[in-house]
Amino acid sequence: MLSGKVVATIIAVIFVLSIATAFMLPHARKIIRIENVDVKVDRILDDSVDLTFLIKLSATDNLTIKILTYDLKTNILLNETTIPVRGVEINEKLRFEKDRDYRVKVVLEREGRTLDFRYLNLRYLNTLIPEERELKVFLKDVDFKVLEVKGDRVKVLVRYYFDSLKDYDVSFHVKAVQYESNVLTDERWVRAKLEGGRTTIVETNVSVIKNYCYLIKLEAWRDDSIVRIWKSVLNLSPTKRVPKEAVEKEVEFEVEKFVATPTPIKAYGGREIGVTRATPGFEILALILAGGVALCLRRLGRL
Repeated sequence: MLSGKVVATIIAVIFVLSIATAFMLPHARKIIRIENVDVKVDRILDDSVDLTFLIKLSATDNLTIKILTYDLKTNILLNETTIPVRGVEINEKLRFEKDRDYRVKVVLEREGRTLDFRYLNLRYLNTLIPEERELKVFLKDVDFKVLEVKGDRVKVLVRYYFDSLKDYDVSFHVKAVQYESNVLTDERWVRAKLEGGRTTIVETNVSVIKNYCYLIKLEAWRDDSIVRIWKSVLNLSPTKRVPKEAVEKEVEFEVEKFVATPTPIKAYGGREIGVTRATPGFEILALILAGGVALCLRRLGRL
């Protein structure tokens, strides 16, 4: 059995040899690579967006970063940016137009030689909107209530129930469109303040022709732009069913009932913003068309 002195001597020799070996062997080559690439939205404009690329490296020795931007559909190189590396973390801001999708290649180089690279795809940038135009609301329900019937006209109360995540000042444009013909029958402007965390009721009246089906469109406006659109069906024709899909069919349509009368349209502050005016619509166009068809038939008869 080995004595304690012998065991201690063996351990000491192993320790000395391990230290000597560590100094004698060449140092392991440090791996130089891209650790991570993240993208952060910095600023959203109407037609473009500024994105910040957060690039993390494993080393900084005499390196450069290249960011190559390609059109995702055509693979055409659109832009190339070269960045000298001065630290293991790099923040680079680039601007992208919102009308296309992109493929971005991040390349780590040393003296023109590629050491590592990463690919990123940037899609749907057009869904990013400026803060002043955002609208994080949910339409929970819609009610229609008949208030009055006079002759062929029906006054209908349209009531919307909104749940909002934040406080917003919104201008709503309510439009009643005859379903089969797409003729605008009536429209109203309503200004509302939607409160975050609460259900807000927005309502207005529209005047339409009875015995027809209508598509009630609700446009939400912020910063002079439409930011959301909702559509609901108002059926005042109990003998007709509104189709789920657009299907051609014969519908009795009396166009003279839909001729607009001069009605001031009030904006959300009570300020008059426009007037719907009676126009020489379908009646005159029908006469012109009928005359043209008769003339063509007469000429064909002479041939």
